Amino acid sequence: MAAGKEIALTVTPTRNPNLGFGPRPLRDPLVGQMVAGRFKVEELIGQGGMGKVYRARHLALDRLICLKMLKPALLEDPTLVGRFEREAKAASRLNHPNGIQILDFGRDTDGGLFIAMEYVQGKDLRIVLRDEWPLEEARLCNIMSQVLSALGEAHAHNVIHRDLKPENIMVEQRRDQLDFVKVLDFGIAKILDSDMPGLTRADVVCGTPQYMAPEQATGSSLDQRCDLYAVGVILYQMATGHLPFDGQNSMEVLTKHVNEPPVPPRTRQPDAPISEAMESLILRALEKEPALRPQTAEEFRQLLLAVAKKKPLLEITADPLITPSHNTLPTAQPPTVPLAFEPVPQPRARLFVGAAAAVAVLGIVAGLVLRSRQTPSAPPAPPPVAAATPAAPPSAPPVQVSRDPAKAQELVQRASEWQAANDTGAARDLLEQAVVLDPDNAEAHYRLGGLFLNSKPDRARAEYEAAKRLNAPKYADVVDTILKGL
Repeated sequence: MAAGKEIALTVTPTRNPNLGFGPRPLRDPLVGQMVAGRFKVEELIGQGGMGKVYRARHLALDRLICLKMLKPALLEDPTLVGRFEREAKAASRLNHPNGIQILDFGRDTDGGLFIAMEYVQGKDLRIVLRDEWPLEEARLCNIMSQVLSALGEAHAHNVIHRDLKPENIMVEQRRDQLDFVKVLDFGIAKILDSDMPGLTRADVVCGTPQYMAPEQATGSSLDQRCDLYAVGVILYQMATGHLPFDGQNSMEVLTKHVNEPPVPPRTRQPDAPISEAMESLILRALEKEPALRPQTAEEFRQLLLAVAKKKPLLEITADPLITPSHNTLPTAQPPTVPLAFEPVPQPRARLFVGAAAAVAVLGIVAGLVLRSRQTPSAPPAPPPVAAATPAAPPSAPPVQVSRDPAKAQELVQRASEWQAANDTGAARDLLEQAVVLDPDNAEAHYRLGGLFLNSKPDRARAEYEAAKRLNAPKYADVVDTILKGL
């Protein structure tokens, strides 16, 4: 892993029954106002680190649209403005029924940046899984084949999504088609042939840890196959009701993606309706080496449809006209040193969860060591499906961390700002990293205690006790009072 790399991350809980949207203000100042002289804002439906998302009406067309507005305070940041423009450009390249349609992009009369998109009714896939799991295998194949179709369109235009996850997949129930899919949120998409200046520097990686391919987690070169790995993760989640890899923090999740094999789906959830063919395809998609996965979205889609039709997977081959040569795909190179990260998640919209773009991040050191591997010149046959208990995963290498109290205190300050903005997920991750850099930072432990107080009382107690031990004059009395209530 190259030195000095950084990761910008968004974090998604495994299966949280509490959607965590929290109370919304009774009335946003923009509600009822006009934007760009043609969009009348009707309702705030979501907000995140970069901006807010509204339901609005295009007055000339009398059509509901989704309006994403960049926060005014971020207009001076060229990186975030560029990322906002990148999303508009990436999504506007696509013309596919399963992709979100960009209707307009520009500046309001007061200088604010906006993206106008089609308004998507329905539920995101995370909500579908929460409310309706287990899904029949045929339904699973139908939903994800549409996702792959949209990805095929994006990849054909040299656009990699890089943040595919259930929250970015909307499922609508239409009169003429059940489970009609829309793929959302190209906020951190990578445009391979773009002449735009880099928005995430060459040494910055973006994504959501639970859905990131190993080469993405380690900051290596990316191509379309990182999106196909994310599809594999989602398929695993849809089939079993669980993520293949999860953990207490982002680094633990990323380490598992890089080093551990997934537990076969039918072993993980023996009672779920998972066919042998589906399990084999999921495990192939989750291969650490990109060359061992399906190589294109169309190939993957055909394999998935074969599972739905209960055809042998070996009989399915993708159309050679739409399957690019493997020689055109950059090979992800294993890094040589650990990389650091500072994840900045954001809340999701109630109706349009893909709206908030990923937030740019400053990095810190925490380690991932990728096992040395040689990429084969040609992909071998898919591995056989495990018939019994899987082999024990190799132990992850020890994390090497350099103490940096100054950086830790900077992260604590930034965490307090995110917490004040009601983004507790971002605050928690920053504080987690602060205590890695400086285990003696009492304020970081104290703030973590408050964030875990309702969800993980035992963890909260440990953090509060650490704060009291490290700085008794400041925290002893208040911690004793809090712990009496636990």
